[in-house]
Amino acid sequence: MSREALNDFLHAVEHSSQLRRDVNQCSSDQALTELAQRYGFVITEQDLQMEDINSRLQAWFKSSQIKSIRK
Repeated sequence: MSREALNDFLHAVEHSSQLRRDVNQCSSDQALTELAQRYGFVITEQDLQMEDINSRLQAWFKSSQIKSIRK
């Protein structure tokens, strides 16, 4: 599953200073996906776009949640 591969890649970025440096050098989604693939992660530009959309939706749901007036 590509979302799982993306999560695995992000986990690797968090734990590898070299990979973080390489990611910082990427200037486009294409460069980022090519880098991920060089490290053995199968992700696509569409995966990055879908993750962005999912993150925005989650943020919207969180910010629009009606708070309970009962305590």
